[in-house]
Amino acid sequence: MKSTKCLGLSMKCLVVAVALMCCGVQAADEELFNLNDIIVSGEMYLWNRISDVLDIMRGGIGGGLGIGAEVAITEYAQLGAYVTKERGVDFPHFLFPLWMINYYERDENLFNIHEGYYATASFGPWRKEKEEAIDSEYFPRHKWDIRVQLAVLLHLYVNFSYEETCDFFAGFVGWDPAEDDLSIEPDARRRPADQFGRGLSNILFGVVEIPRNVFRITEEEGDAPGFTKGLGVGVWRFLCRELVGVVEFVTFPFGWNAIIEPEYVFQKVQDTTWRVSRPSFHRRY
Repeated sequence: MKSTKCLGLSMKCLVVAVALMCCGVQAADEELFNLNDIIVSGEMYLWNRISDVLDIMRGGIGGGLGIGAEVAITEYAQLGAYVTKERGVDFPHFLFPLWMINYYERDENLFNIHEGYYATASFGPWRKEKEEAIDSEYFPRHKWDIRVQLAVLLHLYVNFSYEETCDFFAGFVGWDPAEDDLSIEPDARRRPADQFGRGLSNILFGVVEIPRNVFRITEEEGDAPGFTKGLGVGVWRFLCRELVGVVEFVTFPFGWNAIIEPEYVFQKVQDTTWRVSRPSFHRRY
């Protein structure tokens, strides 16, 4: 009898455990296959790989009296000699429209100053360098980098970073040794799939605003207002939906809140208040 009761209790516990497990798997699946989250994760992954590629090559430019050149394949294989008195800047990569991303997203300085008097000679691992000013600034370099520098009135500098190359390849498996990958704001919830569908809907069905507003204002105010005011309001809202629809469709990776409310021309719960807002993100509170 006792063994039968124990067996029954064990079976009940097993059923409860399986039920809890199924609930957990279902919840995990819902989170795992949230289309918006998948799209946003893919966008950030792709952008960070592009950003890592850009970080590999840095450049610089300066002006002043000077002559010479140097090539360095790491600090253990160098060849060059130059004498310069120059002032210049280095920049993060060679796609200048994207420089502002480093400034806004990473809170990094857009340019680093390079300034001073230099008399330099190098061969293999040996290097002799003299600076006139204590506060002389160098173009950024690491002992494993590949560098090319040329000075003939205009001073040009290119640096191929070994560390950023490693960071780029590590990023493919989700490792970020340089800790420079971008991430979305912690309280921002982006919904690119929703924005894509909403933009497409506005493009395809925005014209419905014309008859919809003619009928609405006719019912509320009469025939004359319906065919005049209603037509004007309908055409205006139609044009707004078409324009906003194109913008939302093209920029759907951002995953904004709805710019026009109501979001759709056809909605089960239709708010009578019609408004156009600035693009913004859903927020977690």
